Amino acid sequence: MLAGSDNTHPLSGGTDLAVAMRYGRVKPGLIVDLKAIPELAPSIEMADGLLAITANTVMTDLENDERIGKLLPALVEAARVVGSVQIRNRATLAGNLANASPAADTPPVLMALGATIVIHGPSGIRALSVDDFLVHYRTTALDPGELIVAVQIPMPARRSSSSFLKLGVRRAMEISVVCVGASIELDEDGSIVKAGLGLGSVAPVTLRPRNAEKLLVGNTASPELFAAAGDAAGGECSPIDDLRASGEYRKAMVPVLVRRALSIAQERSGVGV
Repeated sequence: MLAGSDNTHPLSGGTDLAVAMRYGRVKPGLIVDLKAIPELAPSIEMADGLLAITANTVMTDLENDERIGKLLPALVEAARVVGSVQIRNRATLAGNLANASPAADTPPVLMALGATIVIHGPSGIRALSVDDFLVHYRTTALDPGELIVAVQIPMPARRSSSSFLKLGVRRAMEISVVCVGASIELDEDGSIVKAGLGLGSVAPVTLRPRNAEKLLVGNTASPELFAAAGDAAGGECSPIDDLRASGEYRKAMVPVLVRRALSIAQERSGVGV
């Protein structure tokens, strides 16, 4: 059914689709409700070194899961600022990805955490990284008839943690001016084994600042290193001017948020500098 028409839209939470329909940006010929599909029912499972989150799992589920709060705090922090309570009770993690908004809150975290998107369609099951899934502005790698069925995140190592920071014009129910997801893994001496970053609202699509990540890995965590990584991340951005902020302001805020996010993640890892 989904593969039969370009004008067929799947519905799970519907928080983005309903708004797009109201303002005439989307005019579906057919809407397919996914909420009653057993395989997509809300579920958060930890097994075989992975956290698996099914497609109909809503933000409130993530926000209230104590296991995620302890092991992957950045994901809870991002889920917690998606709209209002009413929105979070319906909005799904899969939908936040499929919408492919560069200002979405959870994709930068999923990018930083190295998440994999599990997709099912007429040709079977395949998996993509967040980087490969988010193709361009409001555009994903989903082919006709394909759906996200789950998001898988590697379980964090012992000396690792994550954080998420969002800058907005106001404190609640705000589309981000800039948002940053960060993850870091250190050895016992404070050297960075692995680092992940994701940036929102600074490019046509959620951005992975690869130069900044490369700068971090293999070096000893320090405020100076985090500041340098922030500067490198700022240099990889191409933000626009809009009603919320100028591109110049966004570019200036990226180094600040990256530095702070890395510092928080390092502190949570339990390894001092």
